[in-house]
Amino acid sequence: MSLTSSLNFAVAGLDLASRRAEVVSRNVANADRAGYATRNVETGGVGQPGAVATIARGTDPQLVLLRRDAQSRLGGNEVLQSFHTALDAAIGDPDTPGGLQDRLARLDAAFVSAAADPSSSQGLAGISRAASDLATAFNGLGDLVDRHRQDADGAIGKAVTQINQDLEDVARLNTDIRRLHSSGHDTADLLDQRGVLIDRISGQIPLREMPRDGGAVALVSRGGVMLLDGKPATLGFAARAPITAAMTFPTHLSGLEVNGRPVNVTEGSGGIPGGKLEALFALRDDTAPEAMRRLDGLAGDLIARFEAGGLDATRPVGAPGLFTDAGNASSPTAPSGLAGRISINALVAPDNSANLWRLRDGLGATAPGTGADGNLLLRYGAALAERRTPAVPGLPDVPEDVAGHAATLRSLVSGARVRFDDAVAFGTTEAQALVEGRDGGKVDVDGEMRRLIEIEQAYAANARIVQAVSDMMNRLTEI
Repeated sequence: MSLTSSLNFAVAGLDLASRRAEVVSRNVANADRAGYATRNVETGGVGQPGAVATIARGTDPQLVLLRRDAQSRLGGNEVLQSFHTALDAAIGDPDTPGGLQDRLARLDAAFVSAAADPSSSQGLAGISRAASDLATAFNGLGDLVDRHRQDADGAIGKAVTQINQDLEDVARLNTDIRRLHSSGHDTADLLDQRGVLIDRISGQIPLREMPRDGGAVALVSRGGVMLLDGKPATLGFAARAPITAAMTFPTHLSGLEVNGRPVNVTEGSGGIPGGKLEALFALRDDTAPEAMRRLDGLAGDLIARFEAGGLDATRPVGAPGLFTDAGNASSPTAPSGLAGRISINALVAPDNSANLWRLRDGLGATAPGTGADGNLLLRYGAALAERRTPAVPGLPDVPEDVAGHAATLRSLVSGARVRFDDAVAFGTTEAQALVEGRDGGKVDVDGEMRRLIEIEQAYAANARIVQAVSDMMNRLTEI
């Protein structure tokens, strides 16, 4: 090998060592930065002077896909876990103060106490308070369900706005990456930025990346809807407020559109299934309405028990009983949301204390009785305890008293909560493990330090070659 060739090789080696040292330094400095993937220097024409060194991101596309899918599933499960946790806590068990079952138990106890001493105004007031509190507990559950539907609808609107912005930003980065790639410049930092944006989109919508020329990517949903291929798609959604129990999709509420065309968000439908967005739609259109139907059924059963024939002979036909639908008697054609409307009959409400004798003598009585007859109070208690087949959607077709139906409802909600608790716990562990691995591109600081020592040794070796060639050329010029 000639002196010139040796010098060229050594100088190229010095340049490559400097480049590698710079990359190692950047890796160590960004080891804890979210979205950063370790960089490696790759050369073309190894062993040749002037070999081109490029910076490659050390990520595994399959690990990226696994992580994004895991995070997407986790986000969806967290949405439904939050709803079932809140509903489970609000229903409560008989020992949970203020819960539905606690209010039922208190009303039952109030009937027993008042029947033991029908003349006691305190006993009658206790029934009024307990019945009013029970209606309020139903109202609170109805409000909770409506609020979660409203929150889900609003969250969908915000997510769609963010997705549209992120798709535009990814398209812009695609253009920048192509430009830098064609001119031979490093694109690793832009790839990091693009990866963070795609991560955020995939949390809402599970995505698949498709490579395009010049380092660009296309994005397609798991159901096959193209969201970005050169030009970004535009998602459409119209949030609505307020949302009431009677509002349903598609009659009253908006669905999702892509470039002006409706798309489905359920699994197996094509469209845009999976992720947090599907869970939000499921909560708004399926899970929460199903919970409301069950609560309405339980509230309707309670109202009907106190409107039964023969219970209160003084009550006019068609008049409401102890509990009402916003002041009215029950009706099979009443709109959804009965749980939010149920109330105690105004004739015996706590603020109508002068007329609480009607609880003992009959809602339609024209004057107080002797105060010694507690039969109506006993019949009220028996109505609450009567085992009846539920007219409650989703509950087992087994005769139960009101407390039994409430316990069954709570059991269904608790079971769903436990399932989502387990799914979230597993998903959190799975996603965390994949996140910590940085898609195969996690910076190994110890490994980088070892590489730095090797780079220093290579730099020193090439420097000695340069020095040796310089010495030889000096000797030649002296001859």
